[in-house]
Amino acid sequence: TSRNPRSTVGTITEVYDYLRLLFARIGKPHCPECGRPISRQSPQAIVDRVLELPEGSRFQVLSPLVRGRKGEFVDLFADLQTKGYSRARVDGETVQLSSPPTLKKQEKHTIEVVVDRLTVKESAKRRLTDSVETALGLSGGMVVLDFVDLPEDDPERERMYSEHLYCPYDDLSFEELEPRSFSFNSPFGACPECTGIGTRMEVDPELIVPDEDKSLDEGAIHPWSHGHTKDYFGRLVGALADALGFRTDIPFAGLPQRARKALLYGHKTQIEVRYRNRYGRERVYT
Repeated sequence: TSRNPRSTVGTITEVYDYLRLLFARIGKPHCPECGRPISRQSPQAIVDRVLELPEGSRFQVLSPLVRGRKGEFVDLFADLQTKGYSRARVDGETVQLSSPPTLKKQEKHTIEVVVDRLTVKESAKRRLTDSVETALGLSGGMVVLDFVDLPEDDPERERMYSEHLYCPYDDLSFEELEPRSFSFNSPFGACPECTGIGTRMEVDPELIVPDEDKSLDEGAIHPWSHGHTKDYFGRLVGALADALGFRTDIPFAGLPQRARKALLYGHKTQIEVRYRNRYGRERVYT
């Protein structure tokens, strides 16, 4: 048998090639976060689903233009009003675009323009189709139907539809299923951490620092305590200590958590390292 970590019963028997084709052709994608099925909806399919609801149900057609983004959106409000829209829903509240709210720039907002207000009935099919197509065009393929007669806490109060393979509940987009989506040798769709192998490299603090009673000066970090790289890593530790303000002559166990984390897993900000080479010249790098 093969020792390749990607080898399975399916690959050895070559049945995997047939399974990839089968899954790609008849598979039904589901959101990996919430488990809901994902499908694309044409404007006509959305209209047909709405007309299946009880006649007389009142709803408004919304086009989601901003979803959880920071900003004031002054220009957006002005542009919508210029295009003839009179209402929008901002962070759940319906507002008049003639007097839009002043939004806080550093807070996240959701803005949905009210495209139309309708009642479920067969005679409104043409108007509903036009409104749905308009909403999809404004938002790049998404439309929200808000059934105003239902309580706000009713899960059926709002229904979101998309022309794409998209989960509106978790804000995740997906590509069409293809055989390569199930390929054991393709990074496409594979776990980004293990690349599909099932194992990953991780830091084991107990192996890196076997004796926490030692200080950094005494070689607490075992891989850096010997060999020709000792001086190099010593300079890095010294620069990090200066930047974060911790001592290198106390036991590793006594270091602040921030320092321990930076030493073991890295520091996000670049740090300037200064040293003198064997010719006495000062060198600087980050």
